[in-house]
Amino acid sequence: MTEISYQDLPWPVREDITAAQRRAWDRLGRAGTWLTGAERIAIAEEARHASHCKLCQARKEALSPQGVSGSHDHLGRLPALEVEQIHRIRTDPGRLSRSWYFGLRDDGMAEERYVETVGVIVTTVAIDTFTKGLGMEPWPLPTVRPGAPSRQRPIAAKRELAWVATLPPADAVGTPDEDLYAGRPTAAHIYQAMSLVPAEVKGFFDLVTSQYLPPAAMTDFDNEYRAINHAQIELVAGRVSALNQCVY
Repeated sequence: MTEISYQDLPWPVREDITAAQRRAWDRLGRAGTWLTGAERIAIAEEARHASHCKLCQARKEALSPQGVSGSHDHLGRLPALEVEQIHRIRTDPGRLSRSWYFGLRDDGMAEERYVETVGVIVTTVAIDTFTKGLGMEPWPLPTVRPGAPSRQRPIAAKRELAWVATLPPADAVGTPDEDLYAGRPTAAHIYQAMSLVPAEVKGFFDLVTSQYLPPAAMTDFDNEYRAINHAQIELVAGRVSALNQCVY
């Protein structure tokens, strides 16, 4: 089993980051809400492999990804529909479109699986990017754990905020998922984005809290919580977002 550790590096890595990454890695190999542990690891493997796909490279360089046809270079462990989703999200997320998403749905993609797949991809990429920044190879993916998905969809989820259904904070009150927002009547759209699968929101933002900032610290400009200050953090975040075509 992979044990994430940064003890042998010439510079310190905070223990809360290591602990959060260990929790994320453990969760990655376990059955989720709509995916088995084996499916989650296969998605993580495919997300890593996508950067070597010649079709994705050609689409990335084209004026429009729709102008380039062909087949993905893939590992052969997932259906073509899921391979298309994973590769596009991983290699060209800034040009995903409503028609592309609804095309996947019309071809049989279940929105719950779509959202959980996004959660697996972003968790994998977040930790892989962290190790790359340290000049390290990616950690071996965790061992698959047995178990079945819970298949619990939030009863108050509805399609109004995004292409997929989400769980509005106000509507979560009094439901089994009200703890997702800790009783708050509002939440940022980025926090609601994966709320159709609450476990993915909780898991990913557990990682975000350590690798970025806790929610309360984001707007606490009188205090600094990291080795660089708020302005420096947001300069880096803004530049990365621009490079990744993130319009949030």
